[in-house]
Amino acid sequence: MRTYTMLVLITLLAACGSDSTGPGTSPLTVTTTDPSGDTYGSLAVQWDLTALTLTRDTGGIDFAIDLTSNALSPVSGDSDAVYGEIDFDTDQSATTGTTSYVDVFGPGSSGMGVDYVVDLFDYTPDSLVPVLRYNPSDSTYATVYSFRPAFSGKRISGRIPRSALGGDDGFLNAAIIVGTLREPTDIAPNSGHLKVGGTGTAASKAGTITARRIRRTGENRW
Repeated sequence: MRTYTMLVLITLLAACGSDSTGPGTSPLTVTTTDPSGDTYGSLAVQWDLTALTLTRDTGGIDFAIDLTSNALSPVSGDSDAVYGEIDFDTDQSATTGTTSYVDVFGPGSSGMGVDYVVDLFDYTPDSLVPVLRYNPSDSTYATVYSFRPAFSGKRISGRIPRSALGGDDGFLNAAIIVGTLREPTDIAPNSGHLKVGGTGTAASKAGTITARRIRRTGENRW
């Protein structure tokens, strides 16, 4: 009887400690590096990416954007500050979502269908930015979360909870584009996307996504 009871307790403890959203309980960190000096803008200020790092845990996604020079926040009001967006393909399928800004304004192709956007254009006066969900039914965007990115030297970082991604398991594809308010200057990765776990595979986007990204009303962006 005691042996049976111990087996039951061990089974219950193992179940409580498991991650029901995906394999493993340890944080998963994935980085895509980007060469210095590969910017493609034409103006004097060229924000140059060196890396995008995403860390997935059971609570959400941490991101870190690394640049070749100290990041200038748009809250400064300077049109040469760092603007851009991180695009998330949460279902890891190129056949759903919308077109990435990387594909529209960059020299590469992400191979993603974008479901959520970390919008590093639309800063409030107190430094908050929105996370946007793409609505395929009417090709619009809805703000689902707001947070304050941290600027520290050459790095911009932040955290997106799972609840802001529709309760997604955090296994996703991602790509980033940055620039000034006047033009885009760099993307990462230069081709394809960063893959954070999961089983989804990149697929050709030709003929799969009918909704194109629209300029969000009232915003100044490329």
